[in-house]
Amino acid sequence: MMTSENSTDTPTLSLLLLDDEQCILDSLKRLLRKDYRLITFTQGQEALAYLEENHVDMVMSDMRMPNMDGAEFLCRAKAIIPEAIRILLTGYSDLESTIKAINQGGVYTYIEKPWDNEALQLTLAKAAEHYKLKIEKQRLTGRLANANKELEQFNQRLEQKVSQRTQALQISKQKLAMALNRHQDLFQDVLEMISATIEYRTGLGSAHTKRIALQAKALAVQLKLDECECRRIHLCALLHEIGTVGLTDDMLKQPNISGTNLDETFDNHPVIGADIIGQVKRFEPLTATIRHQNENIDGSGLPEHLAGDDIPVGARIIRVVKDFDYLIAGKQNHKKITVNGAKIWLQKQAGVLYDKNVVNAFLQIISNKSHNQDMEMIYSVGLEAVRPGDVLTEDLTLDNGNTMLKAGQELNDAMITRLRHYEKEYATQVTLFIN
Repeated sequence: MMTSENSTDTPTLSLLLLDDEQCILDSLKRLLRKDYRLITFTQGQEALAYLEENHVDMVMSDMRMPNMDGAEFLCRAKAIIPEAIRILLTGYSDLESTIKAINQGGVYTYIEKPWDNEALQLTLAKAAEHYKLKIEKQRLTGRLANANKELEQFNQRLEQKVSQRTQALQISKQKLAMALNRHQDLFQDVLEMISATIEYRTGLGSAHTKRIALQAKALAVQLKLDECECRRIHLCALLHEIGTVGLTDDMLKQPNISGTNLDETFDNHPVIGADIIGQVKRFEPLTATIRHQNENIDGSGLPEHLAGDDIPVGARIIRVVKDFDYLIAGKQNHKKITVNGAKIWLQKQAGVLYDKNVVNAFLQIISNKSHNQDMEMIYSVGLEAVRPGDVLTEDLTLDNGNTMLKAGQELNDAMITRLRHYEKEYATQVTLFIN
């Protein structure tokens, strides 16, 4: 049976609720009616039939129901409306089924029963914001496409051929250069599109890029570089992996620390990136930093074997930050080490791979969080350094792909203890990212 309820001022987002207990639906309607346009069902088949004919933005289903459980319903709903946000109501005893729903039904998150009203509202608000941002991104893409015919052609080509290698990117960058010359006010939007290309090619999310960029900028400030240079280094860090679009899939699986690869082609991806960036006039000042990010301080690096101060300071900074991040959290690093272990590595390689002054300044920043309260920064910490009250900036995802803790959660003693048990039981290292 279906019911629909609207508030006086029709909310922006629609929310479909499915539960075989009418009393549960009534409780949810009382709680959520002012925030969403609600459509409720007690039967899974009726809800699926409705989705075949109507659009909804969000779907929330109970797990345990007769005839069709929540995991099956959300999996089938995903096939009908893949863009909708899917949320599962579940009890602790349904953990196995919950994992199934997450894997097969593309569940955004789950809420344990009995729920806390404020926590449920906050979770739904975050899901709604995620959905709105996705829709807003689509709207902005359309707006850019209408700006003029040449930029529209560029956007269409980027959308259709982003997975192609250097040839397609060469065509796109020419159009990008033309657009930048004619539309300086679109600079930020173009930068976001380039970042999305890097994320798509490397499989690394925006959180990774943001973390590297913020740490590189903070390190530049710590070294007392001028404001203009700090901004330039921050921008270089956002774009330092652009050259990976010219690599094969096998090359992208290579280790990410220069000098450890079997194929030097990977170490030379900064050259590809510098050539790409150099085609855009406004980005020309960034090319040297991007090109030389894999040089070694002793002159043994690539591509030109520069040494010491001949290596641009921005390249020396990015080298330290990205290698540190790879050691503790690299996607292709199957032998991750602890944060303390990575610090020791940097110290041992200072004077060989890395600039000693840059290493010392970086270690000072990441080891003295309490002294950097005014600095915009994301810290990489192990469990030995995390404290109750620290707030996660990124989801904590297990090796099996499941999310243990969500971004935005404030850690407490119980959570930290549970993480230490997990680390010990599975003989693994847990790295957290906090601000």
